[in-house]
Amino acid sequence: MTRTPQDTFLSDQTLAAAREAALDPGTVPVAITAADGKKRCTWCDCPDGPDSPHNRPGYRCGGCPALAVHVVSVHLGPNLRYDYPACGRHWTEVVARVASTVSASRT
Repeated sequence: MTRTPQDTFLSDQTLAAAREAALDPGTVPVAITAADGKKRCTWCDCPDGPDSPHNRPGYRCGGCPALAVHVVSVHLGPNLRYDYPACGRHWTEVVARVASTVSASRT
């Protein structure tokens, strides 16, 4: 998938709105934009918890082999953004994890 000029325009507008919303310290804006079709999904299907293979020394996760179709961008301030490329199967899990993490940090 190649990004069109329309994709770039919409992405820029979305990210600008999220960056502006991030000026409020009580807000953690999340923007979802089109991926460029060149990056792999950053999510993996490994289980969480004490039995996760990620807890084993030297374990190297292969991650999801699919190409990202979305980029989930989390703004933690007007100049601090974290991007998570995600495939069509995982992007909602990325958003849910971000929401869960933000929620847990606020209690």
